[in-house]
Amino acid sequence: MVPVLTFGQRQQALTGLPFYGKSDFNFVASKSPFSNGISIKLLPLADLSRPEAVVTDEFDIDLKALNNQFKKGSRITGVKINSTFTNKKKEPTMIIGKFEGLAIDKGTKTIRAFITDQQTFKKVEVYPESLNRLTESKSYLAKTFLAFVI
Repeated sequence: MVPVLTFGQRQQALTGLPFYGKSDFNFVASKSPFSNGISIKLLPLADLSRPEAVVTDEFDIDLKALNNQFKKGSRITGVKINSTFTNKKKEPTMIIGKFEGLAIDKGTKTIRAFITDQQTFKKVEVYPESLNRLTESKSYLAKTFLAFVI
């Protein structure tokens, strides 16, 4: 494609735009197929990268979602590992505590999650798919329905 604008003309055309292409965005000037003028497109830099250099793996996407959802020290619940097999009632043991972190093995693509139990203060391994954020309120701050209405 033959350049439509010289460098000086391009700089003058971009002075009124909010971004100058220095950060997360880049500008591309081209001749518009639909009109007689020139169109300037605002493209994210991710679109300008080489597609073969960007690797998307399902394991990495799941790992990023877990890291965004659960932060260290937050209160969560989870099912203790192998608790359904060791209990006589065959019911899973729910653990409530603070999130310690994830142990990631990219070679075998496994994720292990750990919670500090609030009763015993021991680090317990739980199933990563059973993690849930716990939202609690302080009972003295929570209003009853009548107090809320009035």
